[in-house]
Amino acid sequence: MLKKLGFIIVLCTLLFVWGCNISSKKAENHQQHESVDKTKNAVIKFNKKHHQFGDVKQGETVGCYFTFTNEGEYPLFLFKVKPGCGCTAVNYPKEPVLPKEKGEIEVRFDSKGFSGRQYKVIKVEANIENKIKELVVSANVIN
Repeated sequence: MLKKLGFIIVLCTLLFVWGCNISSKKAENHQQHESVDKTKNAVIKFNKKHHQFGDVKQGETVGCYFTFTNEGEYPLFLFKVKPGCGCTAVNYPKEPVLPKEKGEIEVRFDSKGFSGRQYKVIKVEANIENKIKELVVSANVIN
């Protein structure tokens, strides 16, 4: 019984120390990114700005990726990627994208409650010229 208790205490201590290490590294990375000048414009280039899902059955969720490259001289910060409505969800890089590196924005459209042609706009706010780029997904929702 004492051996089991000792093992559990050692295991918990190791997990605690490991967790502190990860938190420390995350804080260090965050501080490094905070010191970068986010007011200098990067240049974002998308592989496409519009994705057509085609015919989608009502109630189906479909997704796509918008790949982009930072073609500027400064790190690219995506401050906000905001879909136009609750039927569209996004996932995007929270860390800066360095010059010449690629990133991607995942977009998922839930067709539940829709019918006919749908156009959904996603606004990308970043440290780029004009501050905002727009992406569009479209679908023809059929019953």
